[in-house]
Amino acid sequence: MRAPLTIIIVLLCGVVGPLPAQWYVGMEYGVKTYRGSTRDTSSTHVASEGRPGGGPSVGISVGRAGRRLGGTVRVSYAKPGFAVSGNGVTLTDKGTGRLIEISSLLSTRVGGIGPSGAVWVELGPALHLWDFNDEMHPRWSVLGGAAYQWVIGGRFLGAVRLEGMLSPSWFKATDAPPEFARRVTWRYGAGLGLRYRL
Repeated sequence: MRAPLTIIIVLLCGVVGPLPAQWYVGMEYGVKTYRGSTRDTSSTHVASEGRPGGGPSVGISVGRAGRRLGGTVRVSYAKPGFAVSGNGVTLTDKGTGRLIEISSLLSTRVGGIGPSGAVWVELGPALHLWDFNDEMHPRWSVLGGAAYQWVIGGRFLGAVRLEGMLSPSWFKATDAPPEFARRVTWRYGAGLGLRYRL
């Protein structure tokens, strides 16, 4: 785990280039919604889909941004639980399904709003460590998003992010009955963050 993170940080330093690039640290509160993962192919179960449940997350990030390019390493924690759904009803068990997520995102500025606002798009890999029933399920995914960032005052920046994620099913073949097929897991979400320029 240490070697990939070291490589990611080195790449972040190189991709943004020299000054006026600037380091920052940040915190973010987000809300995530999951879909996919398993699906009943026999149409015999009332609950036809099983997946991570979703809900709030908290994260910390370290990044470096220049005028046009930037990069961020973010670690977040959530307890999405496990959800089953069918016929318009969803039940979520919050007693399982803790999640640690580590992502590395490269970003580019695509525009501005107002005198101090900037719009960025970002894309990169993420590692999900989903603890389901005391068994770790590691999964790699592609994570993309868009963020609006503005100056609050001094060295503080505010940020609003919209994101989407796509990965293989978070379940193993033995986690579900045989009539349930594993499907792609996808997620959408939004977050509100505070960043401090170093």
